[in-house]
Amino acid sequence: MACLCTQPRWADLTATEQVEFGNGCGPSFFPAWLIALLFGWFFETSCRRHDFAYARGGSKADRKKVDQGFYKAMLRDAVRLDDNGELVKAIVAILMARLFYVLVRGFGWLLFNYGPYRSLAELLPVAH
Repeated sequence: MACLCTQPRWADLTATEQVEFGNGCGPSFFPAWLIALLFGWFFETSCRRHDFAYARGGSKADRKKVDQGFYKAMLRDAVRLDDNGELVKAIVAILMARLFYVLVRGFGWLLFNYGPYRSLAELLPVAH
């Protein structure tokens, strides 16, 4: 049964729970080298944090806010590459961020938990 309480936050999880939540970036069937290639440029962006927000659920507006935050974090990571003198990598990362955002917005509705927010007690078994 879903909780009608306030929405749980990522910060409510312990550091260990954060590291173990969800499947990380990309589908679980991707090999490690492909995940590193596609997602290895992430610094601030947290796929697990995005997974948490999707499992927590909420409204269409909640999903949009989560997806926009994910996109902004990806763009900040891409700019960080440019700040490190890696312009070509930064451009590729910006294009990939846009692609990931379009994919998440287009297909994320299939995985988002629409409805009342789930409690931490309901969310933590999802992570394991």
